[in-house]
Parts: sequence; C-alpha cells; structure tokens
Amino acid sequence: MALSLASVSTSHAMSEFVSLSIEPEWPATSTPGTVLLYKVTAVVREGSGLLEVALSTLGLPEGATVSFAPSLLRFTGHEPTNQTAIMTVTCPEVTPTDTYPFTLTGDAQREAITFTNQVEQELYSLIVAPPLLALDRLSEGGLRLRGKGTTGQTYTIETSPTLTNPVWTPAGSSTADGNGRFTFFTAQAPDAPVRFYRAVESAP
Repeated sequence: MALSLASVSTSHAMSEFVSLSIEPEWPATSTPGTVLLYKVTAVVREGSGLLEVALSTLGLPEGATVSFAPSLLRFTGHEPTNQTAIMTVTCPEVTPTDTYPFTLTGDAQREAITFTNQVEQELYSLIVAPPLLALDRLSEGGLRLRGKGTTGQTYTIETSPTLTNPVWTPAGSSTADGNGRFTFFTAQAPDAPVRFYRAVESAP
C-alpha cells in the first residue's frame, strides 16, 4: 500500500495538525476477508486548549461501511503528541487485498490533512490466484508480498525471472492468519528487473 499526501492546510493559530498516517491491521475474524482493520495515527503540535480531529473516508468499494474508534481524536498540551484510532471497513463481499484507492481525511477546525491510498502497478509485480497476491515496494529495495488464502494454511513463496518455461525457486514461507491473510518480506534481486512470485500450499 502506498499513501500520498494530497492536501494540507494549517491555519489555526493555537495549534498545528502535523501529520496523518494509516497502516493495515489484518485481523483474525469469523468472517474471513470481509472485515479490514486499519490503524490511523494523527500527530498534533499544540499551543493551548483542546484540538479535536475528526476522521472520514471517501472512495471505498460499493457497499462498504466504515467506522472509527474513537470517532474523535482529542489533543491537549504543549508538545507534539499522537493519538490513534482503529478504522474498521466492512465489505459485503470478500476483499482479498486492500489494494483499492480511497481517501482518508482528518479535520481539525480550519485545518485538514487528506491522504489518498494509491494502487501502484509495477512491472516487477504479478497478481495471481489462488491464492490472491500483491507486491509492495518498500524502502531500500525491500519487497512485501501480501496474500489472501486459507486460514491457518502455510504457503511456500516461490520466485521465477520469467513465465516462459519458468523455474520456480523457493524463497521462504508464510502462514495465513485467522482472516486468511499472510505477508512475506524479501529483497528485490539487483540483477532481475522483472521477477514473478507465487504462493504454493505447503504440505501439512
């Protein structure tokens, strides 16, 4: 997931809404794939008094509902502090990976910060099924493989530089959580501008 800062304005003289960030928290649920959790963190540099940050979203899949706990983040004091809320997205159908674009906005009086979740399509990545997979580029050449499979199943992660007569090489393994989601971290091969990944069910 890549998050980009879409717009920022800071005009409240008493305090400053500094930043807003979001991270997926893949939960264990009784309805695999239909509930997604995100941790939302807001940072405020304050002067005096109380500043409240209200969170809202736009652009989620049709039929999806969103709730925040707590619904307002309240800041007091004189030093930069952060508060977090859990954003719960409930989807009518299974959503295997959170790779759809949506916006998250924090409003604090006349200040606002809006983030856009941007889905990036990279030449080195491939989405295959089953299970469903997606790749994220991390800092310093790292890659994160995210997948949706079967709860409790261990998957062997394999790589190949080509899909023409591929030779798949094991790179490691990962076990799906209670929501069927799993992650795997690796480094991008410096001599391979294109590399393909797949997840294969491991024997019990």
